[in-house]
Amino acid sequence: DTRASDLWALGCIIYQMISGLPPFRASTEFLTFQKILKMEYEFPEGFPADAKDLVEKLLVVDHTKRLGSNDKGVTYESIRKHSFFEGINWENIWEQTPPKISPYLPGGSFEEEYTVPDHLEPGLG
Repeated sequence: DTRASDLWALGCIIYQMISGLPPFRASTEFLTFQKILKMEYEFPEGFPADAKDLVEKLLVVDHTKRLGSNDKGVTYESIRKHSFFEGINWENIWEQTPPKISPYLPGGSFEEEYTVPDHLEPGLG
């Protein structure tokens, strides 16, 4: 079920956006997969409680138990109503100005201004 895998991915994305790292990490792909099967992940200090609760409800091995998996339609009401999204006006979200997003910089703070040098181009070259 692609909806179930999308919910899993949402949990991973939220975790990584907040912590700066994926929830499941190991030295090889095989060991990473083993951690996923055993649900071996930890939340770093300072991870917001409402985000932790949401991630824990999305990163569930049994896809039928993930938050949103039993929602009817495509609006995922149970996820929208989660406290992590409190204050989001879903009716006009497309008209809202998105928040400023800064890259994760270990040792940095969200208050610091971050800019990309003008000469940088996308890609690996």
